[in-house]
Amino acid sequence: MASLFLSYRRDDSAGFAGRLSDALESEIGVDSVFRDVDDIRPGQDFVEAIETQLQAVAAVLVMIGPHWLDATGPDGERRLGAPDDFVSLEVEAALASGKPVIPLLVGGATMPAATDLPPSLATASS
Repeated sequence: MASLFLSYRRDDSAGFAGRLSDALESEIGVDSVFRDVDDIRPGQDFVEAIETQLQAVAAVLVMIGPHWLDATGPDGERRLGAPDDFVSLEVEAALASGKPVIPLLVGGATMPAATDLPPSLATASS
């Protein structure tokens, strides 16, 4: 079972996530990092896989790219904080678990202010 969970937006930082995952696995061992695209089997329930992995890991790495905060869905609405946004759900569950949650800023991203986050994430960051 993986010891680190890597949360990221595919359209914002997938390349960074892949390189980081590869580098971490070469340093701390194969299968030590959970990354959805590599570790969820075809047909496996996505939500169940995420929840199981979040319970099992020692820490969660949240990769924040330049559009992590303001990414929008097909409807033009901001995805962060939407009830069906997997990134939000992953981070909320990670924060609720009490495990270390470590933000990783990539691609020129800056740390989001608590006032820019949805309430479910802002409460934990203040």
